[in-house]
Amino acid sequence: MSYQVIARKWRPQAFDEVTGQEHVTQTLRNAIEHDRLHHAYLFSGARGVGKTTSARLLAKALNCHKAEKPTAFPCKTTDADQCPSCLEISESRSIDVLEFDAASNTQVDKIRDIILDGINVKPARDRNKIFIIDEVHMLSTSSFNALLKTLEEPPPNVVFIMATTELHKVPETITSRCQEFLFRTISRQKIFDRLRLIADAEGVKITDAALNEVARSGEGSMRDAQSNFDQVISFSGEAIDVQDVINALGMTSSDTLIAVVRSLIDNEPKASLKIVDEMVATGRDLRNFCRDLLSLIRDLTVYKVAGDDDELLGSAAVSKADLAALAEPLSGSDLVRFFNSIAETESKLKDSTQPRITLELGLVKMAEMRRLVAVEQLLERLNALTGGEQSPVKTEAAVRSAAPAIAEKKTLNSEPPPRPADPDPPKPKKDLPPPERPLPEPPEEPSLPEPPPWEDRPPWEDAPPVEEPPPSDQPPAVDLSFVGDLPSKLPQRSAAELEHYEDARLDDAYEEKLEQNGETNTQIPGIQQIVRSLLAERPSERVIDAEARARDLAAFAPPVFDDEGPAEPIILPPDPTPEQLAEYARSLPEVRKVLRLFRAEIVEVKKSAPRNFSI
Repeated sequence: MSYQVIARKWRPQAFDEVTGQEHVTQTLRNAIEHDRLHHAYLFSGARGVGKTTSARLLAKALNCHKAEKPTAFPCKTTDADQCPSCLEISESRSIDVLEFDAASNTQVDKIRDIILDGINVKPARDRNKIFIIDEVHMLSTSSFNALLKTLEEPPPNVVFIMATTELHKVPETITSRCQEFLFRTISRQKIFDRLRLIADAEGVKITDAALNEVARSGEGSMRDAQSNFDQVISFSGEAIDVQDVINALGMTSSDTLIAVVRSLIDNEPKASLKIVDEMVATGRDLRNFCRDLLSLIRDLTVYKVAGDDDELLGSAAVSKADLAALAEPLSGSDLVRFFNSIAETESKLKDSTQPRITLELGLVKMAEMRRLVAVEQLLERLNALTGGEQSPVKTEAAVRSAAPAIAEKKTLNSEPPPRPADPDPPKPKKDLPPPERPLPEPPEEPSLPEPPPWEDRPPWEDAPPVEEPPPSDQPPAVDLSFVGDLPSKLPQRSAAELEHYEDARLDDAYEEKLEQNGETNTQIPGIQQIVRSLLAERPSERVIDAEARARDLAAFAPPVFDDEGPAEPIILPPDPTPEQLAEYARSLPEVRKVLRLFRAEIVEVKKSAPRNFSI
């Protein structure tokens, strides 16, 4: 007889053998025993958790010939007196239990041929006609619509059992007509127990540590774990250890993951780099390593938050003792930063041309993250070093309040004296804020000694004070003798030649700037005399200026055209002279217009054809 793989050989033959789905098997058994069966069931969940197996068990329970009605304990394949119905269902060749894959029969024509055309035909031998539709989410929209009415009100003794791994793709019109059963992923410990049972029955010698790694490789799927176990048996010899599992499946051992996390905690990235070098030398998949490391960081985070919880840590890669030892020196922030960094590195490995370098730099970055210190801790250290008991917020507020007073205290002695008050000061604008009163000087702190005169003192503090001029009511005299010696005078300009642009915003800004600088926009003393001196006219300069302006404007004078001449063209003789031709051309309106526009002159006129001339 040909070899049968473990996943098929050890498929559960009773509801009690279905691992990790007690909530589903218990409900189905109670429904069978109390005769509360539904006509449509929908099984959903991850791959390899028992959906198709449970569907076959339900079909066997409904059609088993050992009892006169459906039974919760159908025949097993190992029973000597197994009924024909259970045997044919186990081998997928029963004529009353039709099992097909929806991924291969998505068209509505296939659904009509398989289901709709034969649904009204009574079962040939068994009590019920059962349709098992695997991967039902692959059906087309037309196929789902064709099943709606039949699924809602099927004929008597017809049962639909549908299975899917993607429940969200099944229309709500289908799910509302079915009883839904959600299959959970299986914990690592339950997979380990099932694999140990299989190993003992098959006579396979494997250590618990190696079997634990096989159970972890299934990632919650019993079928995947059994397939990996079959692969490890084929790869190894008589005895199987952890290294055989690692080499056969290409996964990272728990000891390696613990060593990597320990190197990150101790800030020793060299150990992690050696592990990466070994994985590259043996041809391991670096992305799988990142995924395994992500799982371990997740387990550490859960242990840090929830403690020793069997449900949350059922699929942990390491033991709880190792989790406690690794999670103790790490904080929640460290674990979150580790997780984000590993996830970023794993996503970069997909498109990286140098995956080894990307992974090594990611591990070094994670090791450096341990040096980061929270801002709260830095503030506490700073407060402890200064010896103050106030909070940082109060200290900062005190500094801000004392800053203007300190700045006023350090005013330079070399600042210019204030300008004398103008006899007619301008009225302050309404929109300007009132001047602020100077803040009083804070009392000097006796604990801070004054610096020596030769240290930290700017050179201008030793300069002698500037003597202030005595106050006077009269404006200072202005010497205007230099005006008469100026080489030229300002030319007279008319009001039309001057251009002025009024802008209230610019005027206000100019006046505000003057007030900030301590100046005013009052009339300068003697300004009228300065203007009269600058505008003083000299006859010689007036003549020169007039001649220059006339000469400059001559180039822009409009041209003067002589429009005198005959209004009508001149009649030429048969053999005109050049002078007659030129006179004839000047009499033409088109030619006169061209001469006027381009300021042109007629140089030569040629006779090209009879009664036609070209210029």
